[in-house]
Amino acid sequence: MILQDAYSTFQKILDPMPLDTFLDSVLGQRFIKIPGNAQSARAHLFGDNPLQLALDSFDVLAPRMGCHSEAPLGPHPLIEPLPSAEAFKAKIEAFYSLGYTVRLRDIRKLSPALDEFLRAMESIFHTPATVEAFVSRGDAHAPVHHDDYDIIVVQLTGKKRWFISTERSELPNVWKTVPEGAVLLGPHEVLEVNVGDLLYLPRGTKHRVDAMADSFHLSIGFIPLTMREAIIAALDHLSEFDRSFREFADPRLALSIRNNNFGVLPERIREGLAKLQGISQSDDFIAQSLQRRSSRAIADLEKLPAPKGNVTLSAGSLLRQSPVGVAHLMATAQKIDLSHPGGHVYIHRGVEESVAFMVGNREFRVRDIPGEIGDDVRIALAEKFVGAGLFEVVTG
Repeated sequence: MILQDAYSTFQKILDPMPLDTFLDSVLGQRFIKIPGNAQSARAHLFGDNPLQLALDSFDVLAPRMGCHSEAPLGPHPLIEPLPSAEAFKAKIEAFYSLGYTVRLRDIRKLSPALDEFLRAMESIFHTPATVEAFVSRGDAHAPVHHDDYDIIVVQLTGKKRWFISTERSELPNVWKTVPEGAVLLGPHEVLEVNVGDLLYLPRGTKHRVDAMADSFHLSIGFIPLTMREAIIAALDHLSEFDRSFREFADPRLALSIRNNNFGVLPERIREGLAKLQGISQSDDFIAQSLQRRSSRAIADLEKLPAPKGNVTLSAGSLLRQSPVGVAHLMATAQKIDLSHPGGHVYIHRGVEESVAFMVGNREFRVRDIPGEIGDDVRIALAEKFVGAGLFEVVTG
């Protein structure tokens, strides 16, 4: 997936809001609702019959289903593997009867359109995206809460009423903090969400939800790069070539913690921060830090499925970028680091022009790969990238 296609895929889901408006004026700043209808592209992210697709995937979804309720009528039913779609439907009905909304995990790979949209997000933000589905009866109520990640909600069937806090989110960190007691909604706006409507909520935005009819909606979670993570990327990069950042900080940490006495460690930390501040005056250092971070982030995504059987290509083979592939290209003095979901491919700098062409083009024939190389090298590069799942063989 080239970046242009990632932007196009994201834009189709956001329509009619321009993607630039979302990125520049909405992301992390405020919640929004984008009205749609059953013909909107986003209304078909999970097929034409979302509930049936979920039921048909009982073997994947049933063992890991979850639930929530504002006021359940009793303990939730046993969560267990089930033998059929009919048994899965009966189990969901059992949750409904006790006032629960059902949460379905592991749904991304069940729909190519959904998988492609999440990959577009990962291509744009260089951070993982996750998705869950929430299935509820018309009288279900979710308690006041907030999520630890930004969410894009897409209503696929039914109708819900959202109560969303109008207070500016504090954008909480992802780790757990000391609980502050019951979450109160406070000043809020009430929005009715119908089929094809989209909501975006920055993480930490308090909300609660009532189902107004039997409902199926997607909740897509992600956290764009934060300033904290950008600074950590700079620190990680510095630690690559400064040994002092890789040395033990305090071999007797437990004792230091108990006594709240850390000896020379505070001074060592200040020295390290001063080093980081000094080298960060270089824009080139910051750029290298963020390139290395993206290389790791892309490689840490779930591995792409490998092609079936042996891949044998010719100079006339036509290749196309996988709709769920994403790559990040970074060069060192000696090698090219091509990161992709699940790992890295390290290649000699002599084929940099060739690799850049392959990563930057949607479709091409092997013989059209540029560079002062022979067709044998072109074929070897193409077979390596097809094997990594980045390209699909169209012909030949």
